[in-house]
Parts: sequence; structure tokens; C-alpha cells
Amino acid sequence: MPRIPTLATQSLAACILWVALTVALPATVHAQSLTSGSLKAVVLDESGTPVRGALVTLERAGVAFRTVEADRAGRATFDPLPPGSYDLLAEQLGFRPVRVSAVQVLPGSATELTIRISRQPPPISTVEVQVPQVTYRGAGSGRVLAGDALTRFGRELAISDASRHLTIVDVPRDGRSGMVASANGLGARYSTLFVDGTEQTLLRHPGRPGDPASTPLFAREGITALSASAFGRDGEWRGTPGAVIAAQSARGGSQFAFSPWATYSGATLGGRAADNPADSSASSMQVGATVSGPLKGDTAGYFLTFNYQKLATPSASPFAHGVDGSAFSAAAGARANEIARWLSPTVRTWDGFSGQGRIDYQLGRRTEVALRGGLANWSEDNPIPGIEATNGAGDRLDARDFSLSAAMTTYGNDWMSESRVGLRNSSRDWTGTGMPLSTALLTGSTIGSPFTGAGKFDESAFELVQSVTYRSGNHTIKGGFSAQRRTATYGWVPGTFGRYLFGTLSATGGGTGSYQQAVGGGSPRDIGVTEAGGFIQDSWQLSAALELFAGVRLESQRLPRNLLTANTAWGLASGFASNLVPLEAKGDRFAPRGGFTWDVGTAGKTTVRGSVGLIPGRYDLSALAEAAQYDGSVVVHRAEGVLGWPAPGTLNGATVVGPSLTFFGAEVRKPRSFEGEFTLTQRLGVGTRLTVAAGYRHGDYLLRRDDLNRPAAPLSTAPDGRPVWGALAQYGSLVVPTIGSNRRFAGIDAAYALTSSGYSDSYDATIAVDRQVTSGLGLAVAYTWSQTEDNLVGQLSGDPADRVSPFAPGSGWDVATSDLDIPHRLAATMTLRPAPESPLTLAARFRFRSGLPFTPGYRYGVDINGDGSGGNDPVAITGAPSGLAALLARAGCATGSGGTAARNSCREDAVSSLDLSAAIAIGGGRRLAITLDAFNVVATATGIVDRAALLVDPAGALSTNAAGRTVIPVMLNDNFGTLLSRRGEPRTLRIGLRVEN
Repeated sequence: MPRIPTLATQSLAACILWVALTVALPATVHAQSLTSGSLKAVVLDESGTPVRGALVTLERAGVAFRTVEADRAGRATFDPLPPGSYDLLAEQLGFRPVRVSAVQVLPGSATELTIRISRQPPPISTVEVQVPQVTYRGAGSGRVLAGDALTRFGRELAISDASRHLTIVDVPRDGRSGMVASANGLGARYSTLFVDGTEQTLLRHPGRPGDPASTPLFAREGITALSASAFGRDGEWRGTPGAVIAAQSARGGSQFAFSPWATYSGATLGGRAADNPADSSASSMQVGATVSGPLKGDTAGYFLTFNYQKLATPSASPFAHGVDGSAFSAAAGARANEIARWLSPTVRTWDGFSGQGRIDYQLGRRTEVALRGGLANWSEDNPIPGIEATNGAGDRLDARDFSLSAAMTTYGNDWMSESRVGLRNSSRDWTGTGMPLSTALLTGSTIGSPFTGAGKFDESAFELVQSVTYRSGNHTIKGGFSAQRRTATYGWVPGTFGRYLFGTLSATGGGTGSYQQAVGGGSPRDIGVTEAGGFIQDSWQLSAALELFAGVRLESQRLPRNLLTANTAWGLASGFASNLVPLEAKGDRFAPRGGFTWDVGTAGKTTVRGSVGLIPGRYDLSALAEAAQYDGSVVVHRAEGVLGWPAPGTLNGATVVGPSLTFFGAEVRKPRSFEGEFTLTQRLGVGTRLTVAAGYRHGDYLLRRDDLNRPAAPLSTAPDGRPVWGALAQYGSLVVPTIGSNRRFAGIDAAYALTSSGYSDSYDATIAVDRQVTSGLGLAVAYTWSQTEDNLVGQLSGDPADRVSPFAPGSGWDVATSDLDIPHRLAATMTLRPAPESPLTLAARFRFRSGLPFTPGYRYGVDINGDGSGGNDPVAITGAPSGLAALLARAGCATGSGGTAARNSCREDAVSSLDLSAAIAIGGGRRLAITLDAFNVVATATGIVDRAALLVDPAGALSTNAAGRTVIPVMLNDNFGTLLSRRGEPRTLRIGLRVEN
């Protein structure tokens, strides 16, 4: 069995590396905060010689903000600095003054640029205007998006769509909206979004671990900059094993500006026939406007944005291969009309609005106050479900997000104080038709509501943050604290609509197979969590080129002690307590971080930096909610054999097996991660930058689950040696355990114990090239390679049973490539602007990523080991029919040498797409811009892949071989590795109009 690294090992390595970095590698890291940044301008003459003594004035909204005299290296540094858009004026006697406009200072990042001034004899009557050629560092190896890079290719209005430019995080490719599908090999719930330094909720459906995090509240029009990082080095950044995404909201200027816009797109304009076989009506519209300006001279300004969109997206046929629906219709008999919506393509709709505003007030020269608020309200009909192969027809999501924050920043030449207060609330109400999820095992065709269809979720939080930064000599010292109160109410019961698995479908109605349904659940509990943290750190400037950074953060998370209720029957039968609430160990609070940056040559041309740290995580609120819900009030009903269908509600005559339980083990701890990264940034001429980065992340104490109600010893074994935990029964193409045969204690269904035995190891390397030009060809290309290993089975499944290893503890089978391992990711954007003032702009974006890994197995629902899960069984190599090795090889699977297929030894096809964009501006000043966007002009077909390498042969029968092992009749599946259900981003042609200022 491969060795699983422990947190103790990683902690020792972290401390050693931290000391080594802070003692032996003198360098410079800009330890920036969530709401402050810095700006460094290097003033050079025509020959590239530094201009010592040049005066560099920082201006905002036309008002001089601060003036610095350049040192002998020509550098003028402004640090700390509130984020925003600034102008720079560089002046020196005998040189023509230069003004650089719209320089973005980002939170958590250092903005660097070069200003070139030329000698000119007096009199000098004009000021040369230059477009900034900017380099950002300090926000991690991820790309910083600002200006056109943030708004271009806005298929969706939310900032979540902008992350499609990034490779540091993975985004969905199946048509769902989301900022993060995974990062560092972990799901979206491990990542964090900050806007203006306050945390925001990433909530969609906690019962669907594979759902991406979506942010409709924050539209691109209201955001000036977005950055993503795998490691927040500043102590103010609260820890997360996933990505840290930070956004800065837009602020008003010194002049009134009003910019309305509208777009229209339709399936008939650009739809692909395979995605819209029924030629359904799917026209979409998006409208909105931004307005900004001064409230009181140059001391106060405002920014407002509002948008409304009604999107309609056609979908493909629900079955990529297999039955055409006639078998389901025949089995439904007189009730065939009740299932009709799942037998044909459906149109998915998104209808709603969002609004956001900000007011900034300058109180004298040293104090700023900012107030930001936003609201989003929307509904989705027939949204894309999770990994179930149904089309999601009949489902509906009603959602609302609210966010409010206030900040006060007071600063001097060498210090800055930041105070922030944040309030947020998000609610999600998922409803469905009540139609049970139903699958025909022979073909894999599925109809009905998803397994995790319904649910009501609400989360709110109040947050207070205070930090102070002080520069003294060569040291920049920063300290502060944060406090947050989170309240979550999550209510959902997987399988509440029921699930049918048909080994055969009958032309006379119904069929044979199995049925299960979760009944009850009661009212969800309110979960109140208090979090607090404090930090202190020091950045030490050793020389003009080298700076060290070291700091420590202490975090605490307090859970409610009376949240969980003990199940008496389980306690008496097993001796295990089911009401343990996880405690916080003292070692889980400590988060040291350190790093360096080396500005080679002190000219900003070559920069080397490194960071390392231990990052405390958080307890998963969805796990707490599940344990509170599954305390014995959720009772499982099961049936097998001849089944009537599609009757909604509880099936008459089903066996009431007993409650299903979820509880925490005795030594559950908060997740933590050890993270380290190394980055080289090289400026390649004017406007061009090369970045090479490498990182390692180790997450520990991640939650896994074990079914403690599985028998103490298997009832039998299969020819490949795997344990069989129940007495198996065959119904055509379906094999399942007989009811109750796989339960250790009668009267109880599954008993899931959540433990902190999970881990994740992730390596990554990124190479990126950015070329920013005022005219000609602009380029932004990023490629990321990564590799992730873990022992987290079923990360994407909404069925808790699928997250249990099919083998006995200690087998080592589950230690393998992660379910979210995507080794290759590429994003490339090219922009062509013929001249600086050209009205025409052309752009193209190409995206590529590897397919997700998967385990070759059986049709979903086939439970050959009888553990109660129909989605975690790998295919048997030993005793398999001839031709299996060739079938696996043809699909690109690694066969290995064991008797059982290795976990995630196959991989889906790679996914790529090409988007095109054109814009032409008419007139001067306030111009009318006409835009034309074509999304997914060329795109890979994606969807639910058929992972069944072997099918149960309905003509065969279960048997026992001479060695006493259970033999299942199987046959090859010629459709293995192909699509069961097509899902993807549709080809779309969009026309728009926009007024530009």
C-alpha cells in the first residue's frame, strides 16, 4: 500500500523549509492584504538608464494623491496603497513629462510598470500620454484579470465566467455556470471568494459535491480586477486547501458616465444540430447599464450597475445511445405522459437580475470610506443535474444573494489602517416533480428527477476585519484580527423522490429490479459557527533586490455543541456514539507562513519568489447538516423483484429497512494543508512577460466515510478476490444484494461514520506568456500541468453510498489518481487591434483541458460486492470474458496487473473549444460599439461517459465456482467510453450594442 503522508510529516517539512527561506535565501515578497496593494514605477530614459530624482505623482480622479522622488535605480514605490485605478505623472528637469493612465492597483498584489521619458529642451508645453505596460506579482501564479481581459468573452454576466481565462482553477465544461469546479484536485467547496476584502458565499447545492461554485451577484461590469491564487501568503488571507479568488468592485470617477448595453442570441443563429435536435426555441437576451460619477466634487463618487438576463439554452437528446424512449413509455403504460418530458430534449432557462453599487467618500487626505451593496434574484428551470444521466427536466431553482460591506481606510506615508464590516445572505430553493430517478440497466438510459433533486439551503454571515500596516526602516510590519459568525440551514435528503433500477423493462408495465427511497428527515437544524483569527507578520527589505517575509496566523472555529442527537438504537447495538461534535485541537489553529522575492538586477526584469506555509481549513457545514438530518429520522424503504412504475410517493409494499445514519468519528479534526510554490517572472521587452511557476499542496484530515453497518466479515468473495458483503440477487441486467443481507445490525440501513482519514497530494506547474500592446497582436497564453493523488472515493457523486470504498479497510485500492485530476489545462486569448485608435477589435480564445479520470466498472446500479452502492465497483479483471483487455486498451485505460481494475485508470476525452469576438466602435467621445461574439465555434462533444466496461448478461445466472466464489454472468459493453448523455456548452452567436464613454 502506498504511504500516505501525514500532517505531522508535512508540518516538520514546512518548518524546516520556512526557516531555510527566512534565513538562507534573502529575497523580497510583497505580503499584501486583501484590500491593499502596492505600486512600483521605474523611470528610465531613452537608453534605458534610470532617471534619478524624477518626481512621480500618483493621481486618482484627477487629484494628486501622493508624490515620490525616484531613487538612484529610478524607482518610485507607493506602499501600502488602497486598490483602484490611478494615473501616474513622471517629471524631471530637461525631460518631457509623461502621464500613464488607468493603472490598476489590485488587492493582494504588487503592480509594477516602467515609464520611459525622453529628453527635450525647453520650452516644454505638452505631456506625453502612455498606455501602461503592467506586471502584477504577489497574487500567486494565477493570472490577474483587469480591463478587457476581464470583460472580453462574457458569455455570462457573472465574474464566474471570467475564470475561463484561467488555468490555475478548473471550470465546468458541461454548460453549467461556475467560477470553480475544482482547484488543487479538490471540489469547489474548498475554494474561497473575497470581494473588497470580505468573504462571499459560494452556494449552489451542498448535496451535489460536483456542482461548481456560482456567483451571479457579482457582474463583470461591477468589478475592476479579479485574481486567483493557490496560496494566499499574507496572514490576512484565511486558509483554504483550494483556490483563493479576490475581486475588487468598481468605483466612480470624477466625471459622469452612463453606459447602457444589450445583447441578443438564439439557437437558430448559431446552434449545433446535435445540441438542438428538436429545433426548440431558445432565444436569449441580456440588458444592463452602468452609471457613475461624482457626488461631491472630488471627495465622493458613486458607481451603479444593473443587469437583467433571460437565457434559454437548448439541450441534446437525453440518450446518446440506447433506447429511444419507447421501452420506458411501454413500461409506464397509461401513465406514459408523466414521463414524456424526460424522453425528449429540453430547454434550460435562466431568468433574473442583479444589481450592485458602491459609494466612496474621501474624508480629508488620509481617510477613505467605502460602502458596497448588491442583490441578485433569479430562477433556473430544467437546470443541468449532477452526474446522473437524466436531462433534469422538471427541476427548478429559485435563488437569491445579498451582500453588503463597509470599509474605512486611513493611511499615511508609512502606515495604513483598514477596518471592514461585511454582511451576506444566500438562499437556494430546489424543487422537482417527484418523479423517481429511473434507469434501464442494459442501456444506461435514465429519466426522472436527480437523486439529490430537492432541497432548501440558506446561509448568512456577519464579518469584522481589522488590520494595521506600518513601515519602519527596512521592515513592513502588519497585524490584525478577524471575527465571523456564520449561520447555515441546509435541508436535503438524497433519494427523497425514490430510485428505480430496472434489470428488465416490461412491455406490459413496470419491470423487474430494485427500488429505494429515503422518507422523512424532519426540519433542518440551524448551524451557528463562530470563527476568529489573528495574525502578525514582517516583511524585511534586506537590500534593493531582496526581501524576506515571515508571519503567523492563529485561527479558531467553534461549532455548536448541542447540534447532534444520539440514536439510542444504534448506540445499544454497536456501542458507537452518534452525537459527537468535532472538537478543535490546538495544533489546528497554528498557521506559519514564510517566503522570499528576489528582484534580480533590481530592475524588475527578472523576479524570483517562493512561499511556504501551513494553512488551517474549516469544518464542512454540509457534513454537519447531514449528520444533524440523518440522526434516525430518515428511514429507507426498499423493494426488489417485480415493480410497478412510475407511481410517485412511497412504493406500496416496500420493506421499511430502518433509519440511515450519519455521524462523526471520535477523532475528527479540521482539514489543514501544507502549501509551497516557486515562481520566476521574466519581462521580455515592452509589454511582454513570461511566468513559470511550480507548486505542491498537501491536504490532510479531509473527511471520508465508512459504513459501520456493513457486516464485520464478507459473506463470500468474487473470483478477483474482492469481498462480497451481501447475498446477491439477479434481475436481468441488474445485480443487487437482497434486502437486509448486507447489514450488520437489523433495523438500521447504512451507518456512515465520517472520519479525518482523507488526504490529497497535488503537484502543479504553470507557464504563462502575456503580451499587452496598444496596437497589433496582444496575447495571453497559460498552460498548467498538474497531478493529484488522494484516497477520496466518489468526490463527484451526490449519493453518499458511492463515497465508501468497496474494499475492506487497508486494501490500498482507494489510494490513486484523484477523481478531479486534470493533468493538462490551456487557455489562450489573442487580440488584434490594428491601431491605438482603431474602431475595430478582433479576438479569439482557445481552451483545452484533459478529460476527467474514471474507474472502469459496471452499469450504475449494479452492486456486485453487495455493499449498498451501485456506483463504486471496479470491473473485475480476473475471470473476465476474453476481449476485456482490448476493450480497456481501446478506451485508453491502464489495465495494470491486479485482479481488479485500478481506481481512475481510465480518462475521458480531452475537451477543447474556440470562441471568436469582434467589436467596432462608431463615433468619438461617447461611442456606439457593435459587438459580435461566437462561442464554441469548434467544441468537443462532452457529457456523461458510459463507464461500464462489463454488463450483467441477462441471459446468464449467478453461480458459485469450484473454489466457492460468487460468479456473475457478464458480457462486454461495446459502448464503453462513449457518451451516455450529451452535455456541453452550446454553439452560440450573439449580437450586441454598447455605449462607450
